[in-house]
Amino acid sequence: MKTYLLVVLLFVVTHAAVGQWTREWTLGYSFSSPSGKMKQNIKQGNGVIMDYHLLSPSKKLSLGVDFNYSIYGYDQSRQQYTFPDGTTAEMDINVTNSFLNLMVAGRYFLLTHKKILPYLEGKAGYSWFTTNLNIYDPDDFDSCKPIEEDILQKDGTLIYSIGGGLRYDLTSLFKKLRKERLFINLSGSYTQGGLVNYMNTDAPSTHMGSSPPNRTGDVEASFINTQTQVIHKHHVGYVYTSFAQMMDYRVTFTLRY
Repeated sequence: MKTYLLVVLLFVVTHAAVGQWTREWTLGYSFSSPSGKMKQNIKQGNGVIMDYHLLSPSKKLSLGVDFNYSIYGYDQSRQQYTFPDGTTAEMDINVTNSFLNLMVAGRYFLLTHKKILPYLEGKAGYSWFTTNLNIYDPDDFDSCKPIEEDILQKDGTLIYSIGGGLRYDLTSLFKKLRKERLFINLSGSYTQGGLVNYMNTDAPSTHMGSSPPNRTGDVEASFINTQTQVIHKHHVGYVYTSFAQMMDYRVTFTLRY
């Protein structure tokens, strides 16, 4: 929470100091490919990114904040669920593994006022790895609200990212549109962070049945057998520890105003 407040405060101060700069909103898709030991436990992540930047009058430098929410694991099963009054029913049990990155960011454009604009980018901030449990009634077609939800695992770490990309001016394709207003971006970056505990709903393949050295525990949820009334544990995933390391590839659109 302190890190989040620091990022927001830094952004507000920067926004006030550069009031004459041009505003940019960016929205798009991100594909994350873990590396190092994290690659042993997470195959990939798919998510949405949004950032807000202020572009300097020279159009060489931009400063802003970057938000990335990605899902890297998902499991759905149907289990017997016990209500507080003792009754039971079959419910859909959804377990979602995700991470959320919030960072301050800066871009330096190597060219300006061209159709294709190459740039370098650096970011720093915080990453939260979270596993959520949601229990839904399969017969409830009118409401998406879960009957119960819980956080099974949550941890975070400081991260930084370096990379670059290419920006293409889409308005150059249309004579009636104002130039340098709408862009498409292709970018890639490498993210590095500290040690973090995270869960994965799918156990990675192991050699000769051995456990990965960075596995630190199991996560289970309690369910009841309606015939025997015996409460049993249902395995929903493993907890791992490794450095946060991944490549991030993005396709995004930027609106400048």
